[in-house]
Amino acid sequence: MKPLDLLEFFEKGASAFAFIATYEFDPQFFERRMLGRKTFASADRLVIFMDSGRYHELLRGGLLVAGFNRRYLVIPIDRKTGVFHPKLYLALGDKRADAIVGSNNCTTGGIAYNMELCSAFTARADDNDDVTAQSVIRQIYEAMKAYSLAAPHLSEILETQFFLPAEVRFPWLRRDAPLPKSEIELLHSHTAPLWNQLVARLQSYTVRKIMVISPFYDREIDLLKRLRRVWPDAALTIVAQQNYATLAGKKLNKLFAVGKKGRLLAATPKPGRRLHAKAFAFETRQGTYWLTGSPNATLAAFDGLNSEAAIWFKSTEHADALLEDDQITLEQIQPSDFEAGTEQEPANEQSAYELCLRSATLSEQGVLECTFDANGTMRDTAVRIRNFNETHPALSFPILRLDGKVRVELSESQIAQIRAAAICEVKSTNQEGAEILSNPMALVQLYQLLRERSAPGGGRNPLQTIAETGENLVPYIDSLGSVREAVEFFDHCSIRFQDGETSPRKSGQQSWKPRDPFQPDTPVNWLNVPSGSSTEDLREAIWNFVERHQWEKLHKHVRRGNLNGLPNFLDIFRTLNGLLLTYHTRSIDQTGPVIPFPYVTKGIMDNLELLIGPFEPREDAFEGNGFVSAILANVAGDKKIVRDRLQEEHVPQMLGAAAEAMIQVRMKARKLAALDPWSTNRRRWIRDWIKQRGLDVPTAADIRAAALEYMPTRFAA
Repeated sequence: MKPLDLLEFFEKGASAFAFIATYEFDPQFFERRMLGRKTFASADRLVIFMDSGRYHELLRGGLLVAGFNRRYLVIPIDRKTGVFHPKLYLALGDKRADAIVGSNNCTTGGIAYNMELCSAFTARADDNDDVTAQSVIRQIYEAMKAYSLAAPHLSEILETQFFLPAEVRFPWLRRDAPLPKSEIELLHSHTAPLWNQLVARLQSYTVRKIMVISPFYDREIDLLKRLRRVWPDAALTIVAQQNYATLAGKKLNKLFAVGKKGRLLAATPKPGRRLHAKAFAFETRQGTYWLTGSPNATLAAFDGLNSEAAIWFKSTEHADALLEDDQITLEQIQPSDFEAGTEQEPANEQSAYELCLRSATLSEQGVLECTFDANGTMRDTAVRIRNFNETHPALSFPILRLDGKVRVELSESQIAQIRAAAICEVKSTNQEGAEILSNPMALVQLYQLLRERSAPGGGRNPLQTIAETGENLVPYIDSLGSVREAVEFFDHCSIRFQDGETSPRKSGQQSWKPRDPFQPDTPVNWLNVPSGSSTEDLREAIWNFVERHQWEKLHKHVRRGNLNGLPNFLDIFRTLNGLLLTYHTRSIDQTGPVIPFPYVTKGIMDNLELLIGPFEPREDAFEGNGFVSAILANVAGDKKIVRDRLQEEHVPQMLGAAAEAMIQVRMKARKLAALDPWSTNRRRWIRDWIKQRGLDVPTAADIRAAALEYMPTRFAA
């Protein structure tokens, strides 16, 4: 056994298909920390199976991310007798297949903080001799296919777009492909109890010692009693963390008083960590047999109530070898002295809804399809679609027939209203005249989920993209958990200064494109302002970020005047403008916008002047006549090259869009019904500069297209 950094493990290879099975899923952590890792960033097909109870609890609390069922597919699995509890990770790429069977949920604690126990397997495409890894990975793959049956409305899509293409790349994944049986097995209880599988594998051996590591136990330690009853001559060792594991010490004391001697080891991990590992070791003369993975020491885990997954294997080491870890200290104590934790084993509380929404899918052809349960007394029934960061629905369609199915063809303009992750609900009126709502379901957006995002083997870390171009800065900030984290990120984030081309351009190549617009609506989590962080803190952090990049990056470009630095200048120019405009539309504590309009006008005016020179002479103006003039001074003999490059990079459109956005913000803040001299003079300034440089004056349509990058509002021409 050796330490495994899971985040680093997910950097080892790119994948085309990735599957995760987890009890609990933290989409905020996933998008912020995992989706940028090579394994997941490159995956065009990405599926997460999670427990339905946790899924519904997650949605009731409000989604805080944009990629849910849009960048990755999340499928809730309803385990009516218990919970869906496996922890499996599978990634399939061109060069390798990677898999993990462990005790760790796809959460911050499971991936980054807890002490977990994981088994990792890698099969390389160029190595057909690694049959052990191939066998285990195929078993994990088969489990994923079994889980997919929980989504019959997506069965065809999953088979044709996920499973069949994966089997084309890795033929040994197919059930009929010849593959020798491995000594390492994946045991899962999705279709059969673990206990029966365990007993069948040990029935011909004499078990001398049993060791159990688990955070959760039955209230009456029923599983431990069963272990003692089936193997009465085996010495029993229990490893548990005090004030966390739910182990009834007094009951364990009674169990130890009967039969073979037992011992309890109190585990103390490093500060701030929890021992969430699950392992069962059965020591025999022939070796030690291990079951490690998701099951806790409970009857629910072993009797088939929960869906669990674990690795079964044999080792020559004694069970105590697992305890030789410098990250944890062990002390043998009397069971009666054990101080148990208060958390309980995972269990689902069934929520009753008069209206129950089962599925919500938007097809590639733009057809909304939903299934739901409702009684025949409902009236005024409709299905709503709400963007994840908005309070009110963006779309609502009446349901005329209560047969449990909805099918609505959406127009292009209606589809455009769904800008990110979206929540569906069915609303109706009952016999008493009260409005009732169904459970929320995340809309499965197949057009977004099934589109290709990168070349094979590609995939970029979002932090790398921000560092290089500033693109997707705001969506990344939105994935953070609090104002405090946003402030810290702005304080430390820096877009790279580049004074040269990152790659040669081909003649006539159109490299510029408008970025996706910044989302203007405040995410729910930003309404909860942690102590010590406020609107003023965030405003100061954003403004410092803007000024730092103006003086350290844009002003440096002005001083150097290198034409090859134009793309980098424009990337920063667009990012700063978009940042100011976005946070002008956002409010945290109802004290007004994070960035008031004078900050917007000053910030964008400074950026414009850094690019094309001062609007009018003044003492606080930036030195020189702007970046373009500095470039022309350095390449005076090739002015046509500069003019062509400005046109190629769509500089006129960018200037017009930035000026129009600034003007509209000011007009709205001052409640102006028409342009005043301040606005008309700046419009004229931009237009005159474009003409003086011999550039094409952008049309109103050109400016509107570029303006959508900043705000989803059309500006007047």
